[in-house]
Amino acid sequence: MMTSMARWVVVAIGSALVAEALVAPPRSRVRSAARGRAAAAASAELKPYLSTLIEGGALTQAEAESLFASFLEGSAAPEQVAAVLCLLRRKGESAEEIAGAASAMRAACVPVKSPGRLLDIVGTGGDGASTINLSTASAILCAAAGAKVTKCGNRSVSSKCGAADVLEALGLDLDLDLDQVAACIEEVGLGFLYAPKNHPAMKAVAPVRKALGVRTAFNLLGPLTNAASAQRVVIGVFGEHLVDLIAGSLEKIGVVEHGVVVHGVGLDEISPLGPCTILELRKNKDGSYHRTKWTLDPLDDLGIPRCTLDDLKGGDADYNARALRDCLAASDHSDPRRDAVALNAAVGLYVYGAADSVQDGLAAARRALASGAGLAKLDEWIAKTKELAAAAA
Repeated sequence: MMTSMARWVVVAIGSALVAEALVAPPRSRVRSAARGRAAAAASAELKPYLSTLIEGGALTQAEAESLFASFLEGSAAPEQVAAVLCLLRRKGESAEEIAGAASAMRAACVPVKSPGRLLDIVGTGGDGASTINLSTASAILCAAAGAKVTKCGNRSVSSKCGAADVLEALGLDLDLDLDQVAACIEEVGLGFLYAPKNHPAMKAVAPVRKALGVRTAFNLLGPLTNAASAQRVVIGVFGEHLVDLIAGSLEKIGVVEHGVVVHGVGLDEISPLGPCTILELRKNKDGSYHRTKWTLDPLDDLGIPRCTLDDLKGGDADYNARALRDCLAASDHSDPRRDAVALNAAVGLYVYGAADSVQDGLAAARRALASGAGLAKLDEWIAKTKELAAAAA
């Protein structure tokens, strides 16, 4: 059952949102009133779900999908959105609820169509470590080693520099339309799925998320909603408790054929800091999944020396852009950053099917680093985005 304090938290959030609406300019209040009347009918439909959560119950996957679909359509009152998000956070989201929410977000997505096997390497964020953009660098390295990569991402939320921030600083054109992104994927083997373009429905919940200012279920959905429906994924999570949750959600969504959910030493990445928990999923012919949970120790299993968190620290977009280019530049030397990038790329190449094992994937990643193929792929990608943008101008 919900405590009186928790009830007051939800009421306070709703009151704050109402107050914000009341002090809006007159025209805004008129529009808000019209939206309120339109949402009244939907409100009644959402009350049973809200009641279930208030009583401490959980939603089914179908219920969560219906509920989050109403959020993304803008038919739910902001007070209801805030209340549901807080109640889910308080009790702890289930795999069914996250899968249902992700399915709603996928249904509202504007997709990028790209045939064939696709790979994404992405993290939830939220680890607070502010490292350089390891998953972005690893995705580029995987493309250099032969994978077809659809990297999803956004601007910074919990770190100093998100994937979109560093790619923009590197010179990538983020304003491409989705057909141009698809052309990049086909011609370069690498495309960036920029969240605002692929998930415009998220604008409907942006004010509530901003008003709350805390992590909600929406923070977990990005890696589960690749707009190209990548079948091979490496998903990093910021907490050990999320490994089974996100893996369970992937199973229920059913798009992934081979994927891993990883967490290591407080990061949503694999790193030389220490051992990493990996939950591996392989889809069976009947649609079920085979699970294997194992530990990867970069030192014991791959001979990669330990490092400290300071070795991986990043900065603003310009700093991280320089660091990413340094990581991918032609050289056979190793350092903690290059090791971390190679580690994540190794797992990516294994999941993609370009390597039979993580050890083989590491060898391929290191060859691409030594030859400069990683940096060459980055520059090819940047040039292609500029070419496509210029042609459309």
